[in-house]
Amino acid sequence: MRGIAAFSVVLFHYTSQYATLFQHSSALWFYFAIGRHGVELFFMISGFVILMSLERTKRGLDFIVGRAARLYPAYWVAIALTSIVVAIAQIPTLQVTQIEGLVNFTMLHGFFKVPHVDDVYWTLQLELCFYGLMFAVYRLQWLKHIEKVVIVWLSIAAYLAFKTYTARWGTIVEVPEFSGRVGSMPLMVASSKLNFVAEIRDLFREAFLFKYAHLFTLGMVLYRMKQSGLTWQRGATIAVCILMQKIAYSSETNWETTLFVAAFVLVFHLALQGYLKWICTKPLIFLGTISYSLYLVHQNIGYAMIRSLYQINVDPNLSILVTTIAMMLIATGITFGVERPAMKWIRDRYELWKAT
Repeated sequence: MRGIAAFSVVLFHYTSQYATLFQHSSALWFYFAIGRHGVELFFMISGFVILMSLERTKRGLDFIVGRAARLYPAYWVAIALTSIVVAIAQIPTLQVTQIEGLVNFTMLHGFFKVPHVDDVYWTLQLELCFYGLMFAVYRLQWLKHIEKVVIVWLSIAAYLAFKTYTARWGTIVEVPEFSGRVGSMPLMVASSKLNFVAEIRDLFREAFLFKYAHLFTLGMVLYRMKQSGLTWQRGATIAVCILMQKIAYSSETNWETTLFVAAFVLVFHLALQGYLKWICTKPLIFLGTISYSLYLVHQNIGYAMIRSLYQINVDPNLSILVTTIAMMLIATGITFGVERPAMKWIRDRYELWKAT
């Protein structure tokens, strides 16, 4: 399922998103705007996998090393490769400064308002926050009470989402705006304090993932269902999470994403029950294997390649096909040439260190 989610995002970026940012040289055979919903599926999968991983973890440091070994090596290579390609392609809107690029290596650059080397990196910071929250739950020995923990998490998230959602209709104003002379010191000080409070509030909300809590929760509840079946509490939690999608995104004006999340829950559950054997076919397993590297490298490098092909008058549909194949080849190289060897090397060194 991770591979399907990643490939959906790729098609979305190459068809609909490219059209928005740069315009295609001519009309495409199809546009895949719904591919953007692959991100919601990513977060659900992460909720499932991380809870499962932590329940099998004997030492907290094992989890930290394992996650770092999994995420960072391929990510660092992707940053370097993307920076080089975008610089060669000379696409100013996709470029960042050298300092900004270096800060990106931390994967925490978003907290410092540093732009992404590639905009797809925004999800990685959220993943790190989720790992941190779940690690705290693990250290506090709350994993056995995880379903109670997520109820508290969801309650806060639902309150904040509803507050933001209703603010769009003018019923709630979250940050008052001050008017007056520019040189009015009291007003300037008050406004400055409000801005600081707003920034702290936004940082708190982002670190605790309130906007996406329902998606990670869905993955965790599905994992518990796999272990011990469906209960009315789990069914109610799933229903609340699906409905929360309607108010979670302030830009959402219809039920499209909510319906997709509901569909993902159904497909996820059917797959866990063994009703979707086709998901385990070799091509999809392979796509899942390279999905992380594919996600990291596909966007800006892909945009640069499509743009270059358009400049030599290659048909847009063929350009997207060629670019997709090229990105899959690059992702395969990073997966088997960097990600897996580095992960093995780091984990082997870690096991040796533990044995001493």
